[in-house]
Amino acid sequence: MVADPILPHSLGHMNVQYSHCHALHFMLEKLSNSSVQNPCFGMCCLQGQVNLPWIQEWPHVLQELFDDPHDHRVFKKKICQYNNTLAFTFVGSAMDNDAIQGSGPASFRIHGALHHLMEALVPPDGFEAFYAHLYIYDPQEATDRHVQCNPQLNSAILLDLHNTLRERHPYASLYKQAHEIMRVSSY
Repeated sequence: MVADPILPHSLGHMNVQYSHCHALHFMLEKLSNSSVQNPCFGMCCLQGQVNLPWIQEWPHVLQELFDDPHDHRVFKKKICQYNNTLAFTFVGSAMDNDAIQGSGPASFRIHGALHHLMEALVPPDGFEAFYAHLYIYDPQEATDRHVQCNPQLNSAILLDLHNTLRERHPYASLYKQAHEIMRVSSY
């Protein structure tokens, strides 16, 4: 018995730029009621009905981390840890402990709503600052605190990322401003 030859299927090149949103498409994706000379597409911008702003350039620090081969390995391998370390909030949920009942693989099942928790602007007396608290601290002091909890992370990278967030993240300046208002009003 001779098997039929397997012929590869090709959509051709993804090189048709839609005039409305500049998304690239395969010609075969065009709407059936449009022409080859003036193809229209519905999956990207609904024929011009959806207009999104252009994506901003990455901060220079992030671009360097992704471009530099040495830092790329160091940074990318631990990118989730850097992200979690510099987060403003943490996940809160009502845990359902009956999902495993003592045996089986680890499971994370949430009962009810998943939400992000934001602590008070200043930690209570006797508690360490973490998450958004650290954005009101001096960058080096905040980085030192991050490194205490995460000694496996590169402190120079953490400091650069912390400074970038302080400069570019809208909540960082908001936290700093709120802290200044609280500090001045407590006198």
